[in-house]
Amino acid sequence: MAAAAASAEAAAITRRLASCNTGARERAVRHLLADFLPASAPHLSATDLLKLWKGLFFCFWHADKPLYQADLASRLAAAVSAAATPAAAADFLAAYLATIRREWSAIDVHRLDKFYLLNRRFLHHAFLFLGARSFAPDVTAQIVSVISEKAVLPEADNATGRGLGYHVADVFLDEILPVLPVSLQSMELLLAPFFTVLEKSTDRVLVSKVRSSLFERFLESGSQLLEMARKGEGVEKGSVEEKLGKVGLLFGFSKRFLDIGASAETVQGNRKVVFGLRDAFVKLEKGLELSGVKISEPEFQGTQVPMVAVVENGMDLDEAKVEKKRKKKKAKKAALVEGGEEEEIKALKQEKKVKKDKNKKEKKEKKKKNKVEDSDGGDSSEQSIDATSEDQQMGDDPDAITFDEALMSNLQKQFEKAAAEAGMPVTPVTAKVAKKRKRSKSSDRSSEVSGGGVGSEGNVPAQDGDKSGKKVRFSMKSNLVWNPPTPLPPQCLRLPPSATPRGSALKSGVRPGPIKESSTPVKKAKAKAKSAKKMLKKSPSSAVKRLRKLQTFSA
Repeated sequence: MAAAAASAEAAAITRRLASCNTGARERAVRHLLADFLPASAPHLSATDLLKLWKGLFFCFWHADKPLYQADLASRLAAAVSAAATPAAAADFLAAYLATIRREWSAIDVHRLDKFYLLNRRFLHHAFLFLGARSFAPDVTAQIVSVISEKAVLPEADNATGRGLGYHVADVFLDEILPVLPVSLQSMELLLAPFFTVLEKSTDRVLVSKVRSSLFERFLESGSQLLEMARKGEGVEKGSVEEKLGKVGLLFGFSKRFLDIGASAETVQGNRKVVFGLRDAFVKLEKGLELSGVKISEPEFQGTQVPMVAVVENGMDLDEAKVEKKRKKKKAKKAALVEGGEEEEIKALKQEKKVKKDKNKKEKKEKKKKNKVEDSDGGDSSEQSIDATSEDQQMGDDPDAITFDEALMSNLQKQFEKAAAEAGMPVTPVTAKVAKKRKRSKSSDRSSEVSGGGVGSEGNVPAQDGDKSGKKVRFSMKSNLVWNPPTPLPPQCLRLPPSATPRGSALKSGVRPGPIKESSTPVKKAKAKAKSAKKMLKKSPSSAVKRLRKLQTFSA
């Protein structure tokens, strides 16, 4: 009965975890981690945990902002280190790794980094869980088998989810460093999946990752530690060289790699890698033996599992900031009241009220100004413009008057009113608004120019005082006019047209001359291919003609 109730509640929580509402997701995560998992973990089946992790996957998918992502990843991973029993921790970790491997191909490049972070956090908390139990062999074997079966060497080898195994191999040593040193027996259990990779895996990328990210780092740290010991330099306690170097020197990697290489089950392609590592470790171990340096075996010293605090009591970062500000204000008010400074509080309130009124007034003035600028010239706009112009004229500062278009139009209207009252004839001047003129087609322009003769002046565009919006492109090829010299030379000595621009750029007094229009080039028709018969009917050559003539004479 309890199992059925827990399963039903898990399904309801899953729906809330995948909600589009941030607040609903956050409340569901808090309820899951604080109340549901600690109480119902023994009653949840593997299927229920996979359902929960489907919702948690999409909850983390929707998480935005790096700080919130890091906080959520730490809280989710803390469920492993805070588990009551090794079985509960192993089941939760297994459900997480199975879900991530299944969904790995759907994670896009923009979200991959935050899932890398989540993967690191889970590995770290799995090692913290083992550290809290002093790396007991049975517990260590249980957690390591989950990592091996679900991430590094899964039973159903899915090519799309191999990236999870690559990442685990990459970050394994980085995440285990905080709980090191551990005994060599515990290290044997922890490294067991990676020895299996070298022996049985056909994935060359994974084999390369295991070699470079794990065993070569042990080799490098061991050689550094040995060099420092030979020179008599002190090694910093807790450094990477000390933690990994001791394992590299004392574990006996050369013998282990020899056994793997000699095994009949080892993949043939991996033997070269295995024997290469074996040779390197033999060299290192011989160097330690010849140097006479004594290095103590690493022993587990115990670690305290840190409590993972929810950022700002489980609230979003924005909510937390607002709550902080409220608390500060309340504390300030309480301090003022206790000190008997009620008058100061009243003064602060009055100051706030004055500021609010001032802001309201400024907003109203801005709105009025915008209305005046956007008005089309009605009576209401005239009155508002009059009021503003009077205010400007009555001001103390003479530079405050700005002669913009609205003020100029207002002055024009006032002048027209005064003239109408006095009975003076006034021609209203309307200011031209510069508009974009469409460029006339080149064919129309050329026809207008070619229509007029040398003496005709009707084709010259009338130029008024305003600047034309038309853009003129100068080209000496198309802007040639004939400027006749005075007096005209005789016909035989006529000069070619001079290079003078025409059109709207033509100076007043210069008449446009005749424009020579270039005729359109006529396309030559392609010569038709002669047929074979016509080629046979070709007229005979002169030699043939001569031969025929001789034949006729002989006959």
